[in-house]
Amino acid sequence: MHLTRRIPNILLAAVTAAAYIWACFAANFAEQFVCLNSAAAVLGSAARWIASAGFIALPAALLYGEQRCRAAAIFAVLPATLFGLAFSGPYFAVCPAETHEIAAYAAVNLSVLASCTYLAFGGLPTKKEAAGAAKLLPLLLLGVFPLNIFMQVQPLMTAKFLLFRNFGPWHIFFILLLVAATVAVYFLLRKKSGEERFVALFLLSLALFFQLAARFSFVRLNDYQTAKGIVGALPLYVCSFGIMLLPFAIISGSSFFRGALFMINCPGAIIAFVWPDTGPVTVLHYNVTYFVFSHILLFVVTAHLAISLGGAPRRAHLGHLAYAIAAYYLLMVILNAVAVRFGGGYDPNFSFVAKCPLPLPLHELLPVHLGILCFSPPYIAILCAVQFALCLVTYFLYRLIARLAGGAKGGKGGTPGEIQKISRSTGV
Repeated sequence: MHLTRRIPNILLAAVTAAAYIWACFAANFAEQFVCLNSAAAVLGSAARWIASAGFIALPAALLYGEQRCRAAAIFAVLPATLFGLAFSGPYFAVCPAETHEIAAYAAVNLSVLASCTYLAFGGLPTKKEAAGAAKLLPLLLLGVFPLNIFMQVQPLMTAKFLLFRNFGPWHIFFILLLVAATVAVYFLLRKKSGEERFVALFLLSLALFFQLAARFSFVRLNDYQTAKGIVGALPLYVCSFGIMLLPFAIISGSSFFRGALFMINCPGAIIAFVWPDTGPVTVLHYNVTYFVFSHILLFVVTAHLAISLGGAPRRAHLGHLAYAIAAYYLLMVILNAVAVRFGGGYDPNFSFVAKCPLPLPLHELLPVHLGILCFSPPYIAILCAVQFALCLVTYFLYRLIARLAGGAKGGKGGTPGEIQKISRSTGV
């Protein structure tokens, strides 16, 4: 499977993905799955849910010619988009949107229609491809499932048996679910070809990216962390930044890119699961459903970069990773300053992994003021050192496990020839 060199395919994939992300940033994206007060609203929301699967299917179809995704786009995403447009009038009548939100809605629909029509000009899918798409579509829909929809059932938000608390029954269940999901994906991909593993992980990474983008809509709709605007919802957390980079790490084929994300994302996801910050809510509240979905999938996909795609961490990666970590925290300091300055009452996130979990105000130690920037160099140095130490521990644990598992050098799932083929097909 080769990354296409056809300019129209690349442009359509980029424009469509950008339009989806723009639409997700609009507050009404989350709202369209909660205004379910009529049959037309329900049908329209269902159609827009199916159309959202294009965020996952279209890049794979356009960039790699994945035939099942192409068939799903033509037979499901295209008609669902047209159907959703037909029911957009009643939706906007009940939930009025601002001009920029309507523009985002129009942009994503036009780009999806253009991409699906372009794919259809290549000929209709065969029966075999359509059958494969029918099996794939439920998984695509699960990847773009509106995780905030349960909040419309108020009894589910107050049921005592559903309350989430750290190290309670639900917390332990989710930890076991993380382990089960990782093992299940391993056995599902173990006997697949290198190309099939590549496609599977690429699609999973796109599902993660979609849910992260949709999170911005919920943040704006519910005034979470900030009064208004998307500035206060900047991706300041380590896990969010890792989610954003995952699809590009898979496409790039870079062993350093994949290995670095493995050493950063895996311990980050584990720590987040041990010390979640979801608040006193039920397990069906969006804070919990998003947290569980995103962190399980983040760990599973990142772990399989090493297990299935030859992205195992190497000693040489550690030296480069030290610079990458320092650059990351420098970028986060700048973004944090922008959020505090323009976010309208934003509560600054000084730890970049949760809302200031440390009991001591280390972020106030020897502060430095540079214009709108205000940060503590000693605290940033501590964060960099801790992050690098976690990467170092992850590296040695992986090498130990690989050696105990049979000395599988580099953790390369599949034969070296298959991994080399994947790297060549992605331009590395």
